[in-house]
Amino acid sequence: MTDLETQALKILMVFAHADDETLLAGALIANLVSDGYNVTVLCLAPGDDDRTNRLHKACEVLGVTTVETLRYSEGVMWRDELDEVDSAREDLQLTPALSVVPVGDLASRVSSRISEINPDVVITHSVHGDYGHPDHAAVYEATIRAEGSASDTVRLYALSWPRWMVKFNIRLMKLGGREIRKMGPKGRFNLSAAVYRSQDSTTSIKVGNKLGVRREASRWYAAEIARGPLQLRVFERLPLWIQSRFLGRARLTLVNKPIDVPGKYVL
Repeated sequence: MTDLETQALKILMVFAHADDETLLAGALIANLVSDGYNVTVLCLAPGDDDRTNRLHKACEVLGVTTVETLRYSEGVMWRDELDEVDSAREDLQLTPALSVVPVGDLASRVSSRISEINPDVVITHSVHGDYGHPDHAAVYEATIRAEGSASDTVRLYALSWPRWMVKFNIRLMKLGGREIRKMGPKGRFNLSAAVYRSQDSTTSIKVGNKLGVRREASRWYAAEIARGPLQLRVFERLPLWIQSRFLGRARLTLVNKPIDVPGKYVL
């Protein structure tokens, strides 16, 4: 990143769940903070009080200035996981899972936060939900709509992942017998179609030297990592020099066409 004016430069990171900010973008956030950005994280479905508290602790490690949350609940990737999640949702008296909430409703909530925070840059999930999570894809769609009502100078970026990594993940799902065209609690999310819509990255930022900070923050999510898929558990135990082969660069795709303000920011 070059030619930054660090005066009051604000970035809003919009994520679905507590741990997304760290596991998907922790090194990027730490790098942005060290470059002088004021970073706010908005998490739409942070989980119970314990997990929300750990979200704040992890963000503290990353250098995030402010953490804001909404009270949606976390959805499932596969319909056979519904019973456990529905029970937790009733216990917490949360609103429906992100991927089944009308996207216009989500967009309205996100738009109000964008108006309040008035960021220079907004960053959110990829169009295909990063590793195919319907909640992530729903937050992407909602943020796209929300940005449309924001200032014409706000730059909206989506996380971007190497195509080989996305295809490898899809291959693993298929080998596990999963139907990638009918994902989510109601089978509405078509991962294959979403990947087809994805665009190549427009920005690449070196973040390898911040992977240690990411690892420190990820310790607050040890329980989630332990319950996660085998590939996540293995990856999080790898030495940092190996992790850097995969996460050494943060890739972003500029989604909108903002009006550039010369000298204000370069990302």
